[in-house]
Amino acid sequence: MSRVDGKSLFRPFGGRAGGLHLHAASSSCLSLSAYTEPGRPTYTTTSPIPLPGSSSLLLTMSLSVIRQAPRTITRLSRTALATTCIRPLSTTRPALIAPSAPMASLLQQTAQAAHSAFASLATYAQAKPGDNVPDVEVRINDLEDKINFSKLQGKNILVTVPGAFSPTCSSQVPGYISRFADFQAKGVKDIYVVAVNDIFVVNAWKAKLSGEEGKDVGVKFVADDSAALASKLGLVLDAAAIFGGPRLKRGAVVIDNGKVVSVAVEPVPSEVTVSHADEVIKTL
Repeated sequence: MSRVDGKSLFRPFGGRAGGLHLHAASSSCLSLSAYTEPGRPTYTTTSPIPLPGSSSLLLTMSLSVIRQAPRTITRLSRTALATTCIRPLSTTRPALIAPSAPMASLLQQTAQAAHSAFASLATYAQAKPGDNVPDVEVRINDLEDKINFSKLQGKNILVTVPGAFSPTCSSQVPGYISRFADFQAKGVKDIYVVAVNDIFVVNAWKAKLSGEEGKDVGVKFVADDSAALASKLGLVLDAAAIFGGPRLKRGAVVIDNGKVVSVAVEPVPSEVTVSHADEVIKTL
């Protein structure tokens, strides 16, 4: 954790190859590159900024942090302008940036480039009745266990939520749990709550909603940890301001033997109307 004036600059997470790379392009220029992961485009911008000698600064962030790059980088730019260089930047370890007005512009340019990379997740049109269910594997139960909704037989429901443990999501899901038998009476085989969270968070949320760990509540919980399903369903929510990155739009998708039957998406993510269990069961 690197700190400036007592405030956190960023928090590195091990193992994920996303980050920002600042280095001296020449004696008077600073080059900043934003990258997400191997195979993703790298965005580089260079701006004339006086530097205190040869310098290099590596800010390593996880992919989950890069997903909120516009907000993160803007915060970094404000922090950088308010600080002073307390040691030479001749290191690849986190260090302080010398104050300079062009830095804000430089980081804002990079934020825009990083946002373009983030927007690549939202390239698919929203799923509609008659479409094929995306051929994507997501995690269920544990790290090794996966499920592909395009392979499911019978009628199933995907309850898509922005985030595990969030107040609105935690008030939405219990309706599906309490009415699970009613859905089955309508011909529904299974109900899957899907969130762009890791499987550990999803499992902990399931345990909290069920009242005890390991209890079978009928409804299954799934982790779309890479947002691949959200992307191909066309249901990516730009939730950087709240959740720090892309999430699933709040909704309910009814599927049957690999085909999309209906899609109900909330016009206001913080509200539960068309995706409420009581409303969805009326459409079956």
